[in-house]
Amino acid sequence: MKKNFYGILFLICRRIVRIFYPKYTVQTPKNSGPVVYITHHQNLFGPYILLLWFTECIHAWILHVFLNRKACYDHYVNYTFTKRFGWNRTLAAICAFFISSFVPNLLHSSKGIPVYRGSRKIVHTFKHSAEVMSNGESIAIFPDTDYSDTSSEMKDMYDGFLSIEKYYFNITRKHVCFIPLYVSKKKRKIIADKQIYFRDGKPFKEEKQIVYDQILAELHRLAALCGDIKQDGKG
Repeated sequence: MKKNFYGILFLICRRIVRIFYPKYTVQTPKNSGPVVYITHHQNLFGPYILLLWFTECIHAWILHVFLNRKACYDHYVNYTFTKRFGWNRTLAAICAFFISSFVPNLLHSSKGIPVYRGSRKIVHTFKHSAEVMSNGESIAIFPDTDYSDTSSEMKDMYDGFLSIEKYYFNITRKHVCFIPLYVSKKKRKIIADKQIYFRDGKPFKEEKQIVYDQILAELHRLAALCGDIKQDGKG
């Protein structure tokens, strides 16, 4: 297993940011093999903290537009800065030019895996993921249907990510170890406890729903355990 696969740019930037950003402690179960961590996005908070403070190197699933300079620029100009932030197009274009010159390089250095949502190219995402896992490396996925939601409660998730089970099993004949991972603002902690697997000999469609429900329930439990939401799921 390759312990550290991050690039120099990412490592330098992470070291600089760690000087100024409060430290988050990490509490996760020990694993001898690769893991797929499932985490709440929370409008970028989840990926940001995980890549900043997680003690294990991980390949984060990243929307493919942020890994390509032109696509990244278009996304910031036509969506993020104009539609989400309400900026005028000139200001959006200026900021997008500088940001899109840096962000793709940083994310490539972090060894992120491009995600092609709503495209047949999603197959490449699954194949790439299965390959890095077969090398003993772990993955982090942020499957929120509403990435802009800043609340501590994980609501609906896309369930397509669970298809990674089929690709990994075809290569290794082993089931994926899914671990729900919660990033707590209140406790300044990255916490996980439960390992979730598909069961042997069960139809994929049937198991898919069961695993989905278990992951979502565990993320709610961890959020409540940290005091970020109430036990009934209301934050």
